[in-house]
Amino acid sequence: MSNVKPTLKVVLNPMLEIKVESINVVSGSIGQHIHGPLQPSAAPTHLKVLQPKEELKSLTTQLLNRALAKKNKFITLVDHLPHTYAERLYLSFMETVTQMMPQGDDDEICQELMKLGELIKDVTKFEDRVLNAAGVGDDLAQVQQIQEGMQEVECWLEDILCGTLEGVDILTKAYQEQTLLYQQVAK
Repeated sequence: MSNVKPTLKVVLNPMLEIKVESINVVSGSIGQHIHGPLQPSAAPTHLKVLQPKEELKSLTTQLLNRALAKKNKFITLVDHLPHTYAERLYLSFMETVTQMMPQGDDDEICQELMKLGELIKDVTKFEDRVLNAAGVGDDLAQVQQIQEGMQEVECWLEDILCGTLEGVDILTKAYQEQTLLYQQVAK
């Protein structure tokens, strides 16, 4: 009989390969359990996963670097000044208000919201992957902080967009009274 142990390779995603040391399997009637080393014919039900800490740390580092790259894209999008970015979009919208188009054109705000939404979606994926790889800790907190900053600016833009839908007069009044979300945060 050969001394070679059967192995099971589980790939959850291309960046994460799992090596299985032992399994618990259910065989035959309910309640009849087999515990022990991996059996070639066994159907796994409970896996004991061993993953070297170095691999997890490497994966987490890669994910953090990717999240930071998205943060840099966000910083470029808002030109390092989120409040000025929101103000610029508000003023840009107000410039589209004319006698021929009294409701204005909110296309630019919508386009910026789409760009921001894509960045947030990507960072959310990284957040999920960091949580799976490293659990709750400093790494997860770092990704969440990136995500929260983006989501706050997204809320500001949505607030301006809602104002455009309520009407130019209401939006202008909110701006003058400094009750738009981005104005409230700046206080």
